[in-house]
Amino acid sequence: MTSQPQADGPAEDNTIFEELEKLELSDSTSGTQAVKYDPFADNDDDMGDISALLEDLGTLRDQQPAPIECVDAATSATGRMLGPLDTSGEEATTDPTIQDDTSTRARKLALSTFRELRGTTRHGRTVADGMVNLPFVIPTRPGQALKDPSSAVKEKGIAAPQLKPGDIVAGQYEILGVIAHGGMGWVYLANDHYVSGRLVVLKGLQAEKSAEEGAAAIAEREFLADITHPEIVKIYNFIDDLKAASGFIVMEYVGGPSLRNRRNEQPDRVLSIDLAIAYMLEVLPALDYLHSRGVVYNDLKPDNIIVTEDQIKLIDLGAVSGIGAFGFIYGTKGFQAPEVSTEGPSVASDIYTVGRTLAALTLQLPQSDGVYLPGIPSPSKEPTLRKYLSFYRLLRRATHEDPRQRFDSVAELSTQLYGVLREVIAVRDGLQYPAQHSLFSPQRTTFGTKHLVFRTDQLIDGIDRTVRITASEVISALPAPLIDRTDIGADMLSGSSYTEPQEALETLWQAMKSKDFEGSSEIPLGIVRAMLDLGFTGQARSWLSSLEPRLGRDWRFLWYSGVTALLLDDHDAAQKHFAAVLCILPGEAAPKLAVAAVDELILQQLGLQNSQLLPEKTARAATYLGGTLDQVNTQSFEGLTSTWSYHTQEPELLRFTAMRLYGLVWATNSTTVSSAFGLARQLMAEDQIETAVSALDKVPQASRHHRMAQLSTILQLISGSLTESRIRRAARRLEEIPTNEPRFLQIKIAVMSAGLNFLRDAEVESAASQNDLFEYRFTQRGLRGGLAETLRLQARQAPFAKHRYALVDMANQVRPATWF
Repeated sequence: MTSQPQADGPAEDNTIFEELEKLELSDSTSGTQAVKYDPFADNDDDMGDISALLEDLGTLRDQQPAPIECVDAATSATGRMLGPLDTSGEEATTDPTIQDDTSTRARKLALSTFRELRGTTRHGRTVADGMVNLPFVIPTRPGQALKDPSSAVKEKGIAAPQLKPGDIVAGQYEILGVIAHGGMGWVYLANDHYVSGRLVVLKGLQAEKSAEEGAAAIAEREFLADITHPEIVKIYNFIDDLKAASGFIVMEYVGGPSLRNRRNEQPDRVLSIDLAIAYMLEVLPALDYLHSRGVVYNDLKPDNIIVTEDQIKLIDLGAVSGIGAFGFIYGTKGFQAPEVSTEGPSVASDIYTVGRTLAALTLQLPQSDGVYLPGIPSPSKEPTLRKYLSFYRLLRRATHEDPRQRFDSVAELSTQLYGVLREVIAVRDGLQYPAQHSLFSPQRTTFGTKHLVFRTDQLIDGIDRTVRITASEVISALPAPLIDRTDIGADMLSGSSYTEPQEALETLWQAMKSKDFEGSSEIPLGIVRAMLDLGFTGQARSWLSSLEPRLGRDWRFLWYSGVTALLLDDHDAAQKHFAAVLCILPGEAAPKLAVAAVDELILQQLGLQNSQLLPEKTARAATYLGGTLDQVNTQSFEGLTSTWSYHTQEPELLRFTAMRLYGLVWATNSTTVSSAFGLARQLMAEDQIETAVSALDKVPQASRHHRMAQLSTILQLISGSLTESRIRRAARRLEEIPTNEPRFLQIKIAVMSAGLNFLRDAEVESAASQNDLFEYRFTQRGLRGGLAETLRLQARQAPFAKHRYALVDMANQVRPATWF
């Protein structure tokens, strides 16, 4: 380097110019060189000392030991400090000309640091709308991935590998060893000498036994080479070599454990359901990509899903084929759909493998000779599925024997997985997340939230009221199906959603006559919806009957069929249709709320709405408030079908289903207040008063139904078996409510009446505690005086003179002077 002289002041300006001229001449003859820059070269005399000081400090800095972080980054596994590394990981040459080259040292140090930090643990990543944190997984080192094939050769009778370590394939790939054995033979790990020693995987291609199979193999190479997705292992090359007649696929090496290894590392050898679903939600975009390209994966299983660092990869593309293709269709027993051999692979068969993979990750599935047996265990025998019944429903549909009954697409499956995941986390951890992938609108209004409190309005006007829900209020409150944006008539329906029902009906009727919309499902269903809004329920049922041949399997058709049946008081048909929707959409809250409400209506129809029907432990567990169903003995569910069908007329099962579904909806979403009040009604019927109170105590303070929930808990505490503790708690709760509450006096009268009845039934004059109840002594005489005074206050608010006189007469009858 050319050094620049120190500046001693203005007198040295000529010297500076001379040096610059020399520098220009040097550049013109020997090329551009780096020049040390002195920021104080042009400054005044008094800056010279500072320049010298900075130079001394620089010298001192260069004499300091290497920073700690560099030592850590470049230290080998043995703790030895490494010098600059070459691409093989060994120390570079000590040639002084190389050592003095700063850029060379920096590059080699960066490379060594990059390789050493590859396995450094970092933070996990949050996925699934923030519901799950996937842990960071340290990648497997290449040497640890190699396996000794001798044991497999001896024990399983597998042919020995054709290639051995050190073999060179296609003059480019040096075999390091074997890492697995699959349907197409041994899978090799190799070093690519043409690309900086990159690690690759060599896997054999299928052997061609005929010209047709050869053509199929060529086609397979073409679409495999064109697959590009971040979650699918990359295909680098296809090679032919004399060592393998069929040639090899050269693929990206993904160092990491498979989901099968991750599962086996767990203490109970199963993954938690939330982790398994989160991993699957990461895999599904890759499957959706393949389906959009007209091919299917065919061999999804835990072994083929690799987790490494903060990413997930699908490996083993040897079984990928065209949708509906026949010939060499590879798969794995226990995971492959049963219809593949006769109908060929399809999107439905891929979805089957998704369901089987989820089941294998989360359940101890029965096996025979190392192969998973078909089917999903019954919740009656599997506690995990009892606890997370929606997960069971999802597995059942994904692995249904009939491919037409499975999810129609990966997108539909993904939507339901999000809903099931929300429920799993809510039940297990008590955490609630918003529904961002629902097929239904939010609950439009509420039902059954005011009945208990409204009964006390009899004190105001003398009109008797009962605690019963009606079909019309349920229908008006249930969420509505959202419009399918992929439907050809979606835009027309969006435009008519704000018009009057009659005008919308006319518009949709005209659209039905147009050939442009003859393939739409939403338009005829929109006509049904408009008819129901206009009150033409009979006509809506006729329309649905005409649509059944074409739309009978559509969940929207089933939903509107349930709504129509419920409005016609055909509770059995309504239950059947809503139950079918719930089996199709296990992650949705709307069909759960609908089934629970219909079951409650049937119990009302049977006159059993206030009857105790369940064992105490089962009732508490069904609510997700006093436990979960996995804690209940298996014998308690012997009366249920193996699939836990929702279609039943058995009173015990009706109460059990209503409680469980109300409880699940309420545990998952605190805005569905109807489910909280419905759950409380079922608990009151089972004499689970404390649990009923705790259910309504969870109504958020910000909710407009919070005050109604408070008043309802007061009435719940003074219902059923009376105790002094409950009566006093009811009084304290009412004292926390402002006295300007319109129903304050009538609720206060109810509490004091309960207190007086408690004392009279116990045949005692006063309560055990000397504390007052409200501002009155908790004695028979004190409460009579309080009731008489409060009834007179209530009489002043009565709207009718006749009822006002009745309240005064009641006060005169209860006042102490009347009795003593």
